Amino acid sequence: MQVNEFNVSHSTLIVVDDDPNVRHELASMLVEQGYVVKIANDSSEALLCVQLYAPDLVILSTSLPQGSGYDLCRILKADTATADIPIVFTGDQDSLEDKVQAFDIGGVDYICKPLHLAEVAARVHLHLILRHLQTDLAQKNRELSQALLERVGMLKDLQRANLLLHAQKEAAIDGIFAVDEQGRVASFNRRFCEMWNIPHDLLTQKQKDGHSLNDFPLGAFLTSSHLPEVLTELLEMTYENPDVVRSGEVNYGDRTFDYYTSPVSSDQNRFFGLIWCFRDITAKKEAELRQWQLMEDLRKAKEQAEEAVRTKAAFLAMMSHEIRTPINGVIGMTQLLADTELAPEQSKYVRTIQVSGEILLSVINDILDFSKIESGKLELETAPLDLRVLVRDIYDVQLPKAKEKKLKFEVGMHPNVPYFVMGDVTRLRQILLNLVTNALKFTDSGLVRIVVRLANSQVPVVGVPFQLLFSVTDTGIGISEEQIQRLFQPFSQATAATARKYGGTGLGLLICKKLVESMGGKIQVESQVDQGSTFSFTVKTEIAQQQPNQILREQVTLSNSPSQRLGDRLPLKILIAEDNLINQELAMAMLIKIGYRPDVVDNGLAVLQALQVNQYDLLLLDVQMPEMDGLETADYLVHHWEDLQTGYERPTIIAMTASAMQGDREMCLRAGMDDYISKPIMMESLQRTIEKWAIGGQNDMTITTDFETPLPQSSVIDISAIKNLEQINPKLIGRMIHLFTVEEAPTLLQNLQVAIANNDLPNVSYNAHTLKGSSNILGAKSLGQLCLEMELKGKRNDNTGLSDLFSQIEQQYQIVCQELTRFG
Repeated sequence: MQVNEFNVSHSTLIVVDDDPNVRHELASMLVEQGYVVKIANDSSEALLCVQLYAPDLVILSTSLPQGSGYDLCRILKADTATADIPIVFTGDQDSLEDKVQAFDIGGVDYICKPLHLAEVAARVHLHLILRHLQTDLAQKNRELSQALLERVGMLKDLQRANLLLHAQKEAAIDGIFAVDEQGRVASFNRRFCEMWNIPHDLLTQKQKDGHSLNDFPLGAFLTSSHLPEVLTELLEMTYENPDVVRSGEVNYGDRTFDYYTSPVSSDQNRFFGLIWCFRDITAKKEAELRQWQLMEDLRKAKEQAEEAVRTKAAFLAMMSHEIRTPINGVIGMTQLLADTELAPEQSKYVRTIQVSGEILLSVINDILDFSKIESGKLELETAPLDLRVLVRDIYDVQLPKAKEKKLKFEVGMHPNVPYFVMGDVTRLRQILLNLVTNALKFTDSGLVRIVVRLANSQVPVVGVPFQLLFSVTDTGIGISEEQIQRLFQPFSQATAATARKYGGTGLGLLICKKLVESMGGKIQVESQVDQGSTFSFTVKTEIAQQQPNQILREQVTLSNSPSQRLGDRLPLKILIAEDNLINQELAMAMLIKIGYRPDVVDNGLAVLQALQVNQYDLLLLDVQMPEMDGLETADYLVHHWEDLQTGYERPTIIAMTASAMQGDREMCLRAGMDDYISKPIMMESLQRTIEKWAIGGQNDMTITTDFETPLPQSSVIDISAIKNLEQINPKLIGRMIHLFTVEEAPTLLQNLQVAIANNDLPNVSYNAHTLKGSSNILGAKSLGQLCLEMELKGKRNDNTGLSDLFSQIEQQYQIVCQELTRFG
């Protein structure tokens, strides 16, 4: 860079002089030159200016008040932050001694007074230029030093990389050989020489003329060297077309090499050379040959074994069928014989024959199923089936056995399980019947429970497969971990003692396992000795898009029956939306009584999902529910029905609520509900309302409310409510009391206590409302009245007296529980 290229204007200068005239003249002249000028009267002001403005040059008078300019210069030069600032001295003396002293302490120039402004300007400009040159030179030196250090580092990295690359090349299990763009040998490793039996020195030794073989092009190298003929031909063939990637196998003596050759090019497709890689695969080839021979032997052995299994299974199937035919005759004739007049001793013998024949037939059936499974001849049908009918049939068949052993026999089906699914109803019944039979067989006290639910949280959708989970739980003798391992083996039972005491072929669970797996599911068992067992299995299924033939036949039969239930005369698909367990149980029992099979959900969001999955004609909608209440749900269905894209008309919406106040009626009407039933729901009221809307409802809402004549204040339970439940189903009252006293009410009371403690009035209102509805259903009017009072307080944001009111509710609840035990 030329000196004139430096622009030193706008540089910052500090003028330090105790003479104001000198300061003014210098400052004015320097400002005209384009500099930024700061002035100082003495050393203190000068040091402050230096700290504040970081000047590019200082014009310093040698004589200053309170010390000389020389002292100030020494201070600046002693500080590393200011040592590089050029200092031009101005002095009254033109002596050599003053000038030498100025230069000795670090000054760059000395100008005698009186000052000539042009001279000062020229010298300032020169020293600023020199400062810039020095700064630029120092920067260039630093950059050059840094570049030199980086270049040394790069050379070291390159050297280290070359050493590592060489070590990797020598350690590789592959033989490596490479030539450069001129065809000269560029690289190879010892493994290459070992594989091809080439002396290592052959590729490195010097010839008589001072050249080594790798100094020549590849063609001359191959001609002059004594390489194996196979290798020479391979190298020549691939070198003729260096841009082609090749791979293959080559034989050398008794060994087989796998080779790969590829050009080495830059990102700009500049050719740098060619590389060959060789790998000895002799051992691999020999292993593959041995493996092929072994697989061939295994295949033949497998075919022979399969043929033997098929022969055995075919024999079992044939023999089982042949034996089963006369056994059916024996059992049938024995049944006919049992219906004739027989002596007591003869009846005993006939009964023994019947039992023995049935046991023998069961054994033969197990063997027949097992043989079909083993021979691959078992076929499953896929047809619509009704899960509830299936479970009900199992329950009806096994209930006498449970009663005989005085066992509690329960069936549970989660409300989100679809009515109709696709599958093989016969085989599904066989699996469930086998598990339930075993549970009853091995249980002497306690209970047996069947539960059907979804295997995961996936909501069933038409056309999309999903998993159903069936479980059978008992409180029987249980099974140890060791015994569980033997359960699903053919002709195997948990223990020999079990086989002697309870009998059986040991095929039932194996057949269940095979059937479940053929249905796309799995079976498993959880058990503890003397605690009981749970057998559960999953099956893959879909929602059936039409009703099973059995159901259709039942409907046709009922339609021709002279005495029909409402559901037989007016078939409807009904959805109940109710979060209260007792209200769910009551509504379902009533609807089943009059011939319907409703679905149940517990909140408004679940209603929307259910309506998109199944087509419903009528919706019984509770007003107060969690997540999305009945009013919000009805409003959404009325105004956004098309958004659901269900493909059918909106169902009739009938409100259900424990309050019959005029305000509640108006709210239901504004939300778009079609009708209203107050709780506790009465059978006659429910049937009348459904019949009205099934044959064409009114446009205006008709409120159907059932008021009971209040009992005297001393009554705890309204007997008419109990009679209403007995009218629906004599067994319902026990179930409802159990739900109220054991499952629901204790939880609601605990929730109320927590909500009151946290001053959570919305939850106080909600839980009180739910407890009120359950209490009224069971006729506990006094308890319901207390809950209504707490509900209203919650709605009005009134928290006064809640704790005392809760104590009254608890006391009344204990009295109700004692009274209900008389009806349970």
